[in-house]
Amino acid sequence: MEIQDDVSREDIVSAFRLAMVGHFRSHIPGTNINESTLLASDYLNHFHELVMLFEALVTEPEGFAKDLQAWRPLTYEEHFSQSGFRDKNLAIAAYRRAPSEVRVRFDEAVARLHGEALMLVTVVAGRLDKGETLEAACQDAVARLRGLIDEANAIATGELPEKPAQSAAAGKENGQAAVDAVFGANLGPFDP
Repeated sequence: MEIQDDVSREDIVSAFRLAMVGHFRSHIPGTNINESTLLASDYLNHFHELVMLFEALVTEPEGFAKDLQAWRPLTYEEHFSQSGFRDKNLAIAAYRRAPSEVRVRFDEAVARLHGEALMLVTVVAGRLDKGETLEAACQDAVARLRGLIDEANAIATGELPEKPAQSAAAGKENGQAAVDAVFGANLGPFDP
């Protein structure tokens, strides 16, 4: 099939993408997927579970130690493919077609959540292994995660907050802090 001179390949791709997004949006009413962002904030339940785990650790550390050590971050698609979410296939397909600026912001927020969560799990697990008190560390973990969850939720629901004033260097430093925490280096405010 030849493309007419007055219609470019980019125009065809753009028209197809708009048609696909329209198709997804027509299936979204009645689901927990946001019509404008094409994202389901139900994904954030994965992080809400970690918050509840930190809260439970304060009162029953031995009962939840294995759960803490087993927690791993899941991508959006992994979470839904493993969930009982009724519209999980639509959630995954819609995520793949989410507006690029929304998806980039959401993925960045989730990356910050993953990094922070892994660092906090490592720090609290280290305190747990040493038999140290967990209350302050768990309260701090809960507060830090809730702020990041709120940010990601605002993006998923279309209430886009101002883009965080975080430089690329600061992002690398935060990522390095998570790596350091995993390997036991420089635990910052959690050091005894």
